[in-house]
Amino acid sequence: MRKKLEAMAVDYLRQQKNRNINLLSALQGGLAEVKAATERGCLLCTAGRIWQIAAADTQTALEFFGQVPTDATMLEVQDTIQIEPIAQRFQPACIETYYNAWYEKASITVPEIGIQVHTAQLEDAPRLAPYYHMPGPAAGDVASVEHYLYDRIRSGAVFYVSLGDALVGFAGTHEEGSIGLLTVLPAYRRRGLGTYLEQVAIQRALERGHIPFGQIAEHNTASLALQRSLGMTVSKELVCWMER
Repeated sequence: MRKKLEAMAVDYLRQQKNRNINLLSALQGGLAEVKAATERGCLLCTAGRIWQIAAADTQTALEFFGQVPTDATMLEVQDTIQIEPIAQRFQPACIETYYNAWYEKASITVPEIGIQVHTAQLEDAPRLAPYYHMPGPAAGDVASVEHYLYDRIRSGAVFYVSLGDALVGFAGTHEEGSIGLLTVLPAYRRRGLGTYLEQVAIQRALERGHIPFGQIAEHNTASLALQRSLGMTVSKELVCWMER
């Protein structure tokens, strides 16, 4: 039954691959479980706590929402037309919209620029946390950021770069599989290091057999330009995150 549901979900998601690449990546990476699927859409649970709805129409989306646990705190909706009716029921504290961007090629060339790449360890979380601005209700809460980084580091999902002993920047993947956490320390900005960090992140995703993808805030024109400069495909549609 599980394989049948997953096949049905994948068939639906592939109809609009650019819009749904985040869900396809989560399924391919083994991060997501299909909770429901029909020819009209699917409901996924990723990382055990993120609920994701992809539906061809609002009625189907609401039917899937009816299967989301009442204590769920994070919800992603793949069609912005469905934001309002779902938000009325979910009552989120925060709503944000993003474009999906993904890397289609099988490999990427990472230039040698004389800095060192390290997989982050748990003891690195306290020194990384003050520099990362986490979206959503936890924005500005360093303790929450540190807790989140501990979780991601345990999964081997965070790396940092240094010049000698000096921390230069860091990046990694979020729990649903998207490339993120990308941070260059103020003293090292405007040197192309954001591009370098993302190239390394893409390479690491490919090495793990995952689809490299990221989500870019709707009005972040600089980041959208960066994705395109790296050869990433950017969706025309927005997806929506809700958190409470």
